[in-house]
Amino acid sequence: MRAFILCLMLTLAAGPALADMEGQPTVVDGDTLSIAGHTFDLHGIDAPENDQTCEKDGESYPCGFQAANALGFMTAYQWVQCRDVGDGRGARYVMTCYLGGRYDVGGKMIRQRWAMYDRSYRIPAYQAAEEAARAARAGLWAGGFVAPWEWRQGKR
Repeated sequence: MRAFILCLMLTLAAGPALADMEGQPTVVDGDTLSIAGHTFDLHGIDAPENDQTCEKDGESYPCGFQAANALGFMTAYQWVQCRDVGDGRGARYVMTCYLGGRYDVGGKMIRQRWAMYDRSYRIPAYQAAEEAARAARAGLWAGGFVAPWEWRQGKR
């Protein structure tokens, strides 16, 4: 009986899980959202950082800002449903989010050509979406850019 009470107390003390969180999100950057004060990364994608620039037609442009703007436009005034995939990196949560219960936000960011497939995950649909985005030569693929994971490591 003591073990049961201790287990119950630990469970309650841990606070609510983020699984099945939903609400109107705030955009942090091109692959990060916040709902009710909880910030999390979108599962399976990586987008340019807010201050990252890319090149198109020999000109530099703020592709990180544009990626965040695309995510903001997609989710503006929308209610999203997110599921914790249990793959948090450090103190961050990683979630898969849906618009209207069926449109995968991360996949849509790749299809709209403002995010890349994160190779540390194996999501065939995301990989195929990125290949199609490259072939279309639009968004990030319209010019030159450094992959976000390389840019964070100092390759600029």
